[in-house]
Amino acid sequence: MLLGTSVSSASEGINSCRLAIGNVNPPVKVAVFRGVRKIDVTDVPDSRPAANEVLIKVKYCSICGSDVGSYKTGTYEEGLIIGHEFSGQIVELGRNVTGWNLGARVIANGVRPCGSCYFCRHNRPSLCDNLQMTGVSFDGGFAEFVRIPSDILYRIPETIGDEEATLIDPLSNCIHAVRSSSLQIGDHVLVVGAGPIGLLTLQCAREAGASGIYVSEVSDQRRNMAQKLGATAAYDPSRDNLYVKMDEATGGRGPDVLFECAGTPETLPESVTLVRKRGQVFVISICEEPVEADFVTAVLNELDIRGSYCGYEEYPNAIDFIASKRVDVKSLISYVIPLGQLVENGFEVLAKPRTEAAKVIAKIS
Repeated sequence: MLLGTSVSSASEGINSCRLAIGNVNPPVKVAVFRGVRKIDVTDVPDSRPAANEVLIKVKYCSICGSDVGSYKTGTYEEGLIIGHEFSGQIVELGRNVTGWNLGARVIANGVRPCGSCYFCRHNRPSLCDNLQMTGVSFDGGFAEFVRIPSDILYRIPETIGDEEATLIDPLSNCIHAVRSSSLQIGDHVLVVGAGPIGLLTLQCAREAGASGIYVSEVSDQRRNMAQKLGATAAYDPSRDNLYVKMDEATGGRGPDVLFECAGTPETLPESVTLVRKRGQVFVISICEEPVEADFVTAVLNELDIRGSYCGYEEYPNAIDFIASKRVDVKSLISYVIPLGQLVENGFEVLAKPRTEAAKVIAKIS
């Protein structure tokens, strides 16, 4: 898949305006998905935006957990330019684009609902039957330049740096999850997994009024980060008995809400036994392997088991949370690497079973 080929024809943008960026004809360096554990950093032809698109010069793009999962399992379409958590600057406008100016610092929503299906009409855009996803359905941000529909752009405030802006997308997912959960002010929460999603979820739970936020994580570094970011306590499930720890922390009742952010076949089945009776297991992580389910406990304890996908409507909230310093995303950035080192110092690091890294970001330009 060449740059932007799944959207409208690039020929529609011939009359568009372009910011002076030097010679517009040289090839564009991109990261192309080629299959299981195969990503090529290579060159593709320069591209022009279609009538309703903009061309963005990408500054930074971070590696998402779903990208790592697809890297290990091969679920993305081969030939796709990956990456949906990116920041950049508009350098060209399609001829029908209004409301945007050249040079604007922007991010793009990771999802683009159709607006007309049953779920869109019922205000559930993340469940859209025709959902398009940046870096999944069409080419994404691990590229020097990327074409993006103008209707999913957001302006980056001056108070947010280009690196921090790449975490707006995962934060929006966590805000969506916490908002969709049964969490009430004063509740006790257990966050399983302290990767980027877990670390952002614990901060969102804190903002939502949880009185006790406990974290389960095998990595020493990630547990320390969790406590720095506001966890009441952080446990190592390979050494600590979580059932005992949570009984002690909650007076024998168990957590009111458990946020599953690890996404492993080992942690998911345990969730139903850790949460209190009539509590909620809220699954944010994606586990592509088969998982055993203990529905006996779910029935006997009348548990609520829910999932959450994307955070389309929560982008403005995520931007505000970072701009106002209500959520710390900068501390999650473990490394910034060149695009040319994306595989060996990015994907391979994050694909390790017990990686200590949280967020790895590629500097594109």
